[in-house]
Amino acid sequence: MNNDVVDARYSGCIVSNFVFCRHVSDDRGICKSRSIWVTYKKGRIYAFEFKIRLDQLLVDQGLAFDVKEAGAFVMAGKVELPDDRRSPTPGMQVDIAAKVVIKPVKKFVSRGGDKLAQVLTGFDIEVNGAVCLDVGASTGGFTDCLLQAGAARVYALDTGRGQLHHRLLNDKRVINIERTNVVNFKYLSEPIDLAVVDVSFTSLAIVVPAVLELLPPRGQIIVLLKPQFEARRAEVPRGGVILDPMVHAAVIGRFLKWAVDRNIRIRNFLSSGVLGEKGNREFFLHIESPTVG
Repeated sequence: MNNDVVDARYSGCIVSNFVFCRHVSDDRGICKSRSIWVTYKKGRIYAFEFKIRLDQLLVDQGLAFDVKEAGAFVMAGKVELPDDRRSPTPGMQVDIAAKVVIKPVKKFVSRGGDKLAQVLTGFDIEVNGAVCLDVGASTGGFTDCLLQAGAARVYALDTGRGQLHHRLLNDKRVINIERTNVVNFKYLSEPIDLAVVDVSFTSLAIVVPAVLELLPPRGQIIVLLKPQFEARRAEVPRGGVILDPMVHAAVIGRFLKWAVDRNIRIRNFLSSGVLGEKGNREFFLHIESPTVG
């Protein structure tokens, strides 16, 4: 076909007596996989490439109920066109057989929510109606998980700033506390039922005592123990990813001994079902603060 192809684009038109083909070469000799109808006229080959609005294509492919829903998917960034480098818009013209992918909807604003959701069930902790403290909130994965589990309020505390997801910033149940180290944080305006802790580059031996001071007797804490930040220097390989189960066991054992020596009760222990960002195995512990006396 090569130089004999005339690429005429039509949108939504119906042409009869045409031959449908999937692979033709354009006028530069480049083979493209597109929906193209070919006909012959006066000894020349004409290729008609049919186009359709992206929102209508989503409806036609059964990926959206109507064009309004389809447009919402596109504007929310949930639609991908693997074979098209353009940024999708509802009204953009695409090939009628274009490959369209709907991105999986994330349940939480970050992977932290997926981590915590598993252990809330595993630890059998009731969050509904609870006032919670999220230490090391960052983007807010734990905070989001707690809210979806029914928390009445979440204090999202972090040493950084500008990290909390905008959806959580606009949620009246979230109190955002930025640029604050829990070690120096001494007061909350109401009792905390449950604290969750996910910190990096800091040992839990420093963080947990500070959190316990904010809780009433028998207060509940869920901590994410990250061996890469608790292990001794000689135990951490180059790259920072600890794969040796013996090192995991040593780190956990040292933390358990530390807790027992301080009358801190470890009620439960679970390996996280979601690996750390670099592939590190992490562990959740359910801690109960000591009773008075």
